[in-house]
Amino acid sequence: MFTFLNQYSYILVSLFIVTIAFFLVYRAFSIKPALLSILILVLVVVFFQNSLTSSPDELKDISAWDSLHNSGRPVLLYLYSDL
Repeated sequence: MFTFLNQYSYILVSLFIVTIAFFLVYRAFSIKPALLSILILVLVVVFFQNSLTSSPDELKDISAWDSLHNSGRPVLLYLYSDL
């Protein structure tokens, strides 16, 4: 599922799911369990966003790339664009 979602649609889909879950729990129970479910779902969404996002500062300068490239180990270069 996560391969089809970029960072912006992930936020929109998560907001939609949290809203639907809030209304379902609110109709079945009361406001307190609904707010608790929102809190839990938001924490889960933030956890998945942080765990699936790579850190952008793995290579800070060209010398770090040179040392990694010359180390003799295979290097996976993944280029990504949001455009």
